[in-house]
This record gives sequence, structure tokens and C-alpha cells, in this order.
Amino acid sequence: MRSAGQMLDETPDKKPKVCSAGDTSGGDASPADRLSALPDEVLHHVMSFLRAWEVARTCVLSRRWRHVWASAPCVDLRVWRLGRHCAPPDRFAKFAYRFLLQREASAPVDTLRLLSSPGYGGHRYRQSPPSDVPEYYSSDDVDAWIRAAIKRRARVIQLAGHPKETHNGFWHANIVSCHLKVLVLSESLLSDRTLRQLSSRCPSLEVLDLKKCSLEGSEISSASLRSLTIVECSVMQDLTIASPNLLSLRCVKPYHRAPLFQNMGSITTATIMLDDSFLHVGYENDNEFIHKTAHDEGSDSDCSVENDPPYYSDSCSDASTCEFVDILTDSEDEQCGDHGQGPDHCKHCKCNHGPYCYGRRNRFDVDKILGGHNVLHSLSNATNLELLAGAGEVILNRELKTCPVFSNLKTLSLGEWCITADFYPLISLLQHSPNLERLFIELKLYDDDDTEEEMEDSTRLVGRSFACTHLKIVKIKCLEYEYKVHLLADLFTDNGVPVEKIFVRRQSICHYIKPVA
Repeated sequence: MRSAGQMLDETPDKKPKVCSAGDTSGGDASPADRLSALPDEVLHHVMSFLRAWEVARTCVLSRRWRHVWASAPCVDLRVWRLGRHCAPPDRFAKFAYRFLLQREASAPVDTLRLLSSPGYGGHRYRQSPPSDVPEYYSSDDVDAWIRAAIKRRARVIQLAGHPKETHNGFWHANIVSCHLKVLVLSESLLSDRTLRQLSSRCPSLEVLDLKKCSLEGSEISSASLRSLTIVECSVMQDLTIASPNLLSLRCVKPYHRAPLFQNMGSITTATIMLDDSFLHVGYENDNEFIHKTAHDEGSDSDCSVENDPPYYSDSCSDASTCEFVDILTDSEDEQCGDHGQGPDHCKHCKCNHGPYCYGRRNRFDVDKILGGHNVLHSLSNATNLELLAGAGEVILNRELKTCPVFSNLKTLSLGEWCITADFYPLISLLQHSPNLERLFIELKLYDDDDTEEEMEDSTRLVGRSFACTHLKIVKIKCLEYEYKVHLLADLFTDNGVPVEKIFVRRQSICHYIKPVA
């Protein structure tokens, strides 16, 4: 079988008939090649969905296709995608070099997608490639391909961890580019040098997406950054994030310590999800858990910014909310039964496992949790805010003592952490959000009779008032129709929120809330 590289040397003998768009000639004439009649821009778009070796094979279709591959702006070298192996040609490393170097000199590489080098059982080959692994390539090859793409003015680089490698040494790459706009990394180690390069040597960088990475630097400071995603990353030392023009922030379950956020006055949308069990003093990083690849778990992730898993927040699930007028006749004493939570659900909160599960009760001392200072003040200009954590979470409750005014906030999503015996965190946030329009609260399940008694004893405490005159909807998401829902309904109705604006979403079923008498 001919390799993709060999095909690059072949030239078709005949030039097929290329018809105009309106040519519908029939009879005995040879079939018109309408595909070849398409402009290069359209063909390049089609090629962006193919692997590089599949793109190379198009050169044998006809003379029209002979050099189309050489100017294709997207180079996809991923040998695994969507949890499946995409068989590359033999001598893959040699093919990749040739594919990049034999391109048209004036044709930029707009997008480069690749995986880190395969480890094959944890052993990284550093000398000659093993003879029994035809698709082998080294970390040096990966660095060279990234440099080649940067030299050709790459705007988007996506580097994911290889399913046969546990960690990706991205620190070797020299990231200096005035063209790079989007950088998506997973399971990579970013040294202080790399973070400094991204901060000061990439003046056009607008999107930085990091998943399951190890961050070993002290600062991410970029005036050009517009979107920053940090999901399940190990923050190995105090890390400051300062981006004055940042519009979107997602910080989900950092390990070891939470970052310090500063100078983020342009922020509009933010998601903060914390789990104290990974942030306390003495926590030891479990590499097998943190850096387990999405491929190993059967995920469809392919290191694309569009493939993020959904949040448990209810802020984007209004389509499943029932109109209260349709269920006014529901029985007041309707009880929830078993809704099918099986053994695959978290023992702490009975939700599905995943990076966006935060439902465990935290019982750590304030001085034992690392990082996260200034998180609320840095987000005070946001219009859409998600603050998600389990009951007893330390950082958000600590920062709430100096709660800023969220004058621009329109949509707020909160987790179990804000539901304490006296509702202080929830009330404090509502008191400091004068223009709030949409409130979403997600409740988890805990077997804690003491907390229930404390909450019931605190339901008539004075000084719990707030005024949210612009509030249009309150949606409470729960897994069981429990006492907390009634107490929350009482809290809102006592503060002037019409009961018609309060909804409960239990799984896919919504209930009209009638306050407890």
C-alpha cells in the first residue's frame, strides 16, 4: 500500500473535465467534476475536517488537486480523536515533516492540531524510533512541528495529551509569536518560562484554554487575553492572573491552590468552581487521577474549545423549566422518590462524576486552604457569574466577608456553599447585587440532621432582608424535593419576591413552590 508521502510524488496523467456551475450536460459525456470546480477556499474548508495524511491523498485525484493540499490552512496531525485511533501512514514523523516543509512558502498554517508524543507503557523513547511502532514520534518532533507552525504565522495551536502518554512536556516549546491568537492545551506542563512567554511574547493571544495541565509559574499577565479557561489544573506555586481586558474566565477545580486574580476590570462572564479537598495544606497530587486522559475514559474530547462538558449550573437550561400556570394544581405534598441514581453517582452528592462535580461537604479550617484571595472583588464587574462549590467551602465564604457590590450582575448561579443555617452567604450576595434579574441555585444531598435542625431554627431570624427589585426568576435545582426548598421559598417570599417567580427543577420535572405556612 502506498503511503501518503509517496502519493505526494505522483502526478495524475489526465486532467478531468471541470464544468461550470450551470453545466448539466448529459448523454454519453463523461461525468462532470463539480467538486474540482469549487474554489480553493471551499476545498480548504472541507480539508479542515480531515487528518493531514488524508489531505495529502487528495493530490492523486487530478491535476486540479495536485497542489491544493500545499496551501490548506489547517494541519491536523492527531493520530487519536474522539477516543478512536486514526491510523496514520508508516514513518509518520517523516511524513509530518514533509507535509509541513513542502507547503507553499507563502501559505500560512492557520491552525495546527496535534498530540503529544506516545509513551507506550510509560517508557519514552529518546533515541532511535522503535521498529515495531511505525507511528512513533518524539517530543522533539512535536516541538519542531510547533516551531514550524509558528514560523508560518499560526493563529491557532491545539495540543492534547496522547492516550499512551501520562504527561506532556510542553515546556520545551519556544512560544514567541505575534500571530498566535488561540492556544488550547491539555495534560501539559507549563514552566515559569512558558507562562512568561505567553504573557509577554504573544501580544495577539486572545484565548488560552488549559485542561489538566501543571502550572509551575508565578504569573499569567496578558493585556491581549480575552478568554481564559483553567480546568482541573495543578497550580504548583502561588499563581497570579492579571488580565485587564479579560472578558471570560472559567476556573474549575484547581488543585493544590487556587489562583490569585487581579486587575480584571473588563470581566463580563465568569465561572468559579472550587473543591477544598484538593486545596488544603498537605494535599498530595494524585497524577493518575488528575492527568487521566479523556481518551482513556472514553470521552469524545479532542482538545477543541467547542467540546467543553456542560456545567451543572442551570443558567442555560430554561427550556426544561415548566411554566408555573401548568402545574398550579399539583399536589402540595408531592414527594420525590428514587429517580434512578445508581452506583455511578457520587456518594457525596448523588450526581455524576466529572470535572464539574463539586458536591462534597468540606470541613477544612480557613487557614488550611491555599489561594483564592481577591476572587470576588476581581469579578465585581461581571454580568454573568457562576460561583459553584460544595457545602462548607472555605474560599468563597472567606472572601464574602468583604463582599463587593456587583452593580452589573444580571445572572447569578450558586452552589450548595451558600446554603448555610442562616443563609448568610446567599443573603449577602443578594444584598450586593442590586440589579440581579436571574438567580439559579443548585442543591446537593447530604445526610446531615444537625444542619436541618439549625436551618429550621433559623428560618425566622431578623436582619435577613434584601431587595432585588429587578429579579425576574428564581430557579432551584435539586435532586429531591426537600426541606431546603421550602425554606428558600419562604426566604424569597418574605423579601417581596412573588411566588410566581419561584421554580424548582428536579431532574427534568419542575414544581411550583408554595411556601410553608
